[in-house]
Amino acid sequence: MLIDVENVVKSFPGRHGTIIIMDGVTFSVRDGEFLSIVGPSGCGKSTLLRLIQGLDKPTSGQIRFRDRPVEAVCQEMAMVFQNFALYPWLTVRENVAFGLEARRWPPERIARQVERYISVTGLVGFEEAYPRELSGGMRQRVGLARALAVEPSVLLMDEPFSALDALTAEGLRDEVLQLWKDPTLPPEAVLLVTHNIEEAITMSDRVVVMSRRPSRVLECVPVDLPRPRDRKHPDFYELMDRVYSLITEGVRSTPLSGSAGVPATADPSPVERRPPS
Repeated sequence: MLIDVENVVKSFPGRHGTIIIMDGVTFSVRDGEFLSIVGPSGCGKSTLLRLIQGLDKPTSGQIRFRDRPVEAVCQEMAMVFQNFALYPWLTVRENVAFGLEARRWPPERIARQVERYISVTGLVGFEEAYPRELSGGMRQRVGLARALAVEPSVLLMDEPFSALDALTAEGLRDEVLQLWKDPTLPPEAVLLVTHNIEEAITMSDRVVVMSRRPSRVLECVPVDLPRPRDRKHPDFYELMDRVYSLITEGVRSTPLSGSAGVPATADPSPVERRPPS
């Protein structure tokens, strides 16, 4: 396996006791796999990505990458964020180069790499623009180019399309899938966090369904549908209904425990479910 998440528990000290975010989360990511994580708001999906990359540490349990424990920030992973996370004082070219400069690559190699991924992500002509001069979709392209430029084995995506309009998001989803399927480009695997069940089934090989906090894995749902996927097909809709049912049932059945001995507020709107039009 490429990534193994084994019995991970994550908790934080709270005002009224320990807040347990996730409790015994276990799943794996295979080489060459596109895997999505869905679940109610507040169940720790974004926190889980941070743990996998090594930006934070689990309270207990273990995360392994290529059979090695993740004990610090993993240089073979890169993150694309929901809010773009660009440096506003840097140009597109400088934003894409930032991670390479931090790794102390030679200037000539950085220049070649930046040029390649600006081209791959459709940013040619915008190299000297600043983030404030770009649309949301173009800013997310910069974030994607920056992540891909370090040529990660694993691309982590934290709701990367949720801040975009529907048409722009649809175009970027298709482009991400094309990049992932290109054997000449990184990454080997993609791990996507999303609230959108339709998005997860459209893009993924498997969908990890998480319960409400303290979260656990309810089921890893395989998506055995040919690509490109027909969202109007009965099998697609059946998978959507299955994932939605798992989440809503998990919300009902999971104990209301945001912290030790303190009830949490139920999330009235756990996920975004878009029936095929």
